[in-house]
This record gives sequence, C-alpha cells and structure tokens, in this order.
Amino acid sequence: MNKITGLQEAFREAKAVYFTTFHEGEERSRLMTNYNNDPYGMMWFPTKRNTRKAGDIEKNPKVLITFPSLDEGAYYEIEGRAEFEDDSVIAEKWRWWYLYWHPSQKRRFWFPATRKDPNRLIINVYPQSARLVSKD
Repeated sequence: MNKITGLQEAFREAKAVYFTTFHEGEERSRLMTNYNNDPYGMMWFPTKRNTRKAGDIEKNPKVLITFPSLDEGAYYEIEGRAEFEDDSVIAEKWRWWYLYWHPSQKRRFWFPATRKDPNRLIINVYPQSARLVSKD
C-alpha cells in the first residue's frame, strides 16, 4: 500500500473511524471504535453477525476506513478488503473488547473466552490503497 505523509499519526489519533460498506451501489457508513495502530497492516473491528455491515461484507468485501487528517480541511480514506476472523480468535478478542466497554463487569464477567457465541464477529480489514482527500 502507498505510504502517505501524516497517515499513520492521524490514524493512531483517531479513536473512532467511519467504516463504510457497499450494498447495491449504495455506501453505508457508521462510526466504529478504532483499536488499531497501524493503517498499513491488518485492522480488526468487533461487531455482531446479525448486523447490516456483516451482511454487506458477505456480498461485497470492499470497505472504506475514513478518519480526519491532523490538518484542518482534509481526511484520509483507506480502501480495503474485509473478511471475517476465525472463531478461536473471535473468542479471545471479543472477551477483551467486552471488558474494554464494560469494565464494571470484570468481577461479574459471565462468559469465558472459549465460550462460543454464534453472533460474535470480528471483521478483519486488509488495506489496499490510501489517499488524502481535501474538503475544498
């Protein structure tokens, strides 16, 4: 993937990114928490199988990850290919994600990392290209 000045720094700063899927020519965007540090490597996003984004990816693996540049008036867009993670990895990452969002539940955490839940899902995104877009 092409290296772009400022991309890595802005990506690390972005705690939320727009995650865009495609359905019958329509773009569908939503905010997703960014757990990733490297915009040039595989990125992962926890979700549920019964979401619209998962259905979109099953039909079309193209996705866009969009986040602001550190310079006003511009943003970065990473185009990638999405696929779903294996169940064993989902169990471990999902446990971590759940505790991140629900830290008060740590002592009452009720499902072990190895418990299978068919609705848990991790989307892996493999970046293919990136660009800096000016709003002007």
